[in-house]
Amino acid sequence: MSKDRQEEIVRAAAKRFGRHGLGKTTLDEIASDVRIGKPTIYHYFKSKDELYYSSIVWETQQYIEDIKAIFNNQDTPVGARLLEYFAFKETVNQRYRLVYELMLSLFENDSLEKERQILQKFLRTEEEVVGLILSSIYTGRIESMEPALPSYIVHLSWGLMYGTIIKQLASDGKSVSMKELMFKSLEKLLA
Repeated sequence: MSKDRQEEIVRAAAKRFGRHGLGKTTLDEIASDVRIGKPTIYHYFKSKDELYYSSIVWETQQYIEDIKAIFNNQDTPVGARLLEYFAFKETVNQRYRLVYELMLSLFENDSLEKERQILQKFLRTEEEVVGLILSSIYTGRIESMEPALPSYIVHLSWGLMYGTIIKQLASDGKSVSMKELMFKSLEKLLA
């Protein structure tokens, strides 16, 4: 039960921190969201900062589980799974607000060491997941996959996600989905 309670607190905190940020979120608000007393939060977490970092880690794990589900969907052809992965990235700023905001804050401030470490681990894990699906694509086609390809695809997908948002801000509101942008490139890659 205590593990369930701890996850419930982290889930509520991730939602709050994602909406209002670390500075504007209080432990009282989180406790109220979970319908517990503030001392209960301190039973599981030493500080608001510890809860914040736990929330980021939890959200990165949820994200990784979601992309694993995309890549493990055996009913969908491999190329379509990659396209779904790119389309999924377009929802990160709504679904994984802490991850999205963390990346933005690291663009602006390179002194956030703990956040950088969490993000580095998260990106390495994402690269591993993408590497597994790419390995299955290349099995039987060529002897080996270029080791840098999973990293390239992960970084490209994050860049395209932010690029799409910038394009929406700069244009008349019409946007091309990342899925559409990647479709022709992936067709050539998988041919």
